[in-house]
Amino acid sequence: MRMPTLLEKIQTHADERLVLPPTASPRNELARYKRFLKIETHRLKILHRGGGDGREICRARSVIIDLVLQSILKGVKNSSPLLSNNPWPVFSLVAIGGYGRAELNPHSDIDIMFLHESDMVSQGKARPPLAELLDGLLYTLWDLGFKVGHSVRSIDDCVSVANSDMQSKTALIEARRIFGDQTLFDRFSRTVLAKCVTGHENEYIAARLEDQAARRAKYGNSAFMQEPNIKNGCGGLRDYQNLLWMSHFKYRTRSLLELEQREMISAGERKQLDAAYGFLLRVRNELHYLSNHAGTRSGEASSRRRSQPGVSRPFCRQTRGKVHGRILPP
Repeated sequence: MRMPTLLEKIQTHADERLVLPPTASPRNELARYKRFLKIETHRLKILHRGGGDGREICRARSVIIDLVLQSILKGVKNSSPLLSNNPWPVFSLVAIGGYGRAELNPHSDIDIMFLHESDMVSQGKARPPLAELLDGLLYTLWDLGFKVGHSVRSIDDCVSVANSDMQSKTALIEARRIFGDQTLFDRFSRTVLAKCVTGHENEYIAARLEDQAARRAKYGNSAFMQEPNIKNGCGGLRDYQNLLWMSHFKYRTRSLLELEQREMISAGERKQLDAAYGFLLRVRNELHYLSNHAGTRSGEASSRRRSQPGVSRPFCRQTRGKVHGRILPP
């Protein structure tokens, strides 16, 4: 008999816990959500302490948040006199940035975008159906203690902001639909590729290389810093992501496997890079657990580690000797 996977266990738990009573407002069901999050957060921490891969933990955390957001939106609609007896407004709830990559560390912020048809907003304000969904979701997330970055944009808005800011463009090319209209999201994806990627390859790659140089100047131009910044330092997470972003603009690839299939890297190089990236995500997960916030520098957890010397010993034993934990050589 096949054992359920981690993601299947999380989905089953959500099916049991996150179905709200008819007409129940999500803001009146905070205890339900907190209980679900407490159990699943504990599940992931146990898995991490047992040697779980960094990518597996981050992917599972993203799925947990996906399920909470989906439940809240359904609850908002079912409990709203304005929305309950009408079709869903045409919108998509979209994860962007690290959440879009499904790489949420334990205390990472949640970045989301309400993608809408142009007629859902008038004079800079969301019309009542969209506004009710937006407010119902955000206020519930804030009540639950989440740090949420959010935006409300049409496809034209996305093109405009992407072509005026390199960081926004990067976040949008990693967008992932969480809930809502698939056709609208597909149109958004095609438009971003056609208007924000095609014809912008050289300027984007130049901007990314400039950003890399700035990070090296700020965080140290060595992969052997005593207290490295796991995210932005030389050989850190951002360097791996930079490789994929620039490859996407240059070759329209999305993964190292696609680069291997095009014979741009070898199978051995892909495996080494993937293993190193998973290891660095695992290190960052440990920093989040130790400091209880979204830390990225190894020194941030030093005082906690000294005050509770036994906390990170299992992690140290499991990771001892993994010298491949830098993405790039110095």
